[in-house]
Amino acid sequence: MRRYTRPVRRAILFVAAVSLALTWPLVSGASRQADSAKPVARRAVAGHITVRLRYKNGPWVTKLSLRLNKDRLNAFNVCGVWNWPTARRFTCLAAGSQLPARTSVRIEQSPIAEAMRRPDSPGWGMVGLASSPLVKVVLSNTETGNRYGTFYYRVSLRDVAGKILLTSNKVTLVWHK
Repeated sequence: MRRYTRPVRRAILFVAAVSLALTWPLVSGASRQADSAKPVARRAVAGHITVRLRYKNGPWVTKLSLRLNKDRLNAFNVCGVWNWPTARRFTCLAAGSQLPARTSVRIEQSPIAEAMRRPDSPGWGMVGLASSPLVKVVLSNTETGNRYGTFYYRVSLRDVAGKILLTSNKVTLVWHK
């Protein structure tokens, strides 16, 4: 059963990427702003991305330490929000504001382990993708290769060519004995 995990995960990520590509013209072309005629790489990107981790129904945190049981699935959440107000408590229920036009966000993991390798993110593997200002994924010990150690997560804002325009804070997950 373990040998089918990677193809299924890649198939899910492929379907997510295809659905993003098919809905992109509908979302990004909805409004033309004065600066949208400029290439995305030359536009100033003002804003920030907030990322947090959560285990079960616990609080959203920037550092999480979990006991790794290699025989049981240990699920946790990673959530990133574009322009989350710093004065508000993080909830991952709604977005702060809309993403800049013709951009998307990716949740990435380092070390890569079982995440999807991408040539435009050396050292980071993709575990989630969204064209909305809220990106949330449920991950487990299988994405980290069932290995002890420290894993980092970040969210990157990218243009349509995949170029990084902005990255979030890094959050830390530690698997221990």
